Amino acid sequence: MKRQASYATGPTTATEGDETLDATFEALADPDCRAILGAADAPMTTSELADACDIALSTAYRKVERLSETPLLVEGVRFDPEGDHAAEYSRGATDAAVELGDDGVTLTVEDESVDSLAATAETTGISAD
Repeated sequence: MKRQASYATGPTTATEGDETLDATFEALADPDCRAILGAADAPMTTSELADACDIALSTAYRKVERLSETPLLVEGVRFDPEGDHAAEYSRGATDAAVELGDDGVTLTVEDESVDSLAATAETTGISAD
């Protein structure tokens, strides 16, 4: 299940029994996923991420899919005036905290970045007027 791009900033919390918790820890245990997260400080296509991380394109697609199931990577759209739009990905987290309590493990992922829709509108000259 792919996460939709988040337009509101704020924390995402996953607790025991939540598939997101396991998916996030599994992604963080994968060296290729960590490399992609390191490279995705700005929006990049899967091809650009593969090049930046020096991994095969097919591997990059699998890893991006895995990361898209977590709050760590968000998908956006790179608009092209010619109409050839492409999916692009950026890091969806600026900070993460793990808490160990009586109820098990809780993971809170913070995203304090700029609203991706507003950032796209500002950089492409899109206006509501």
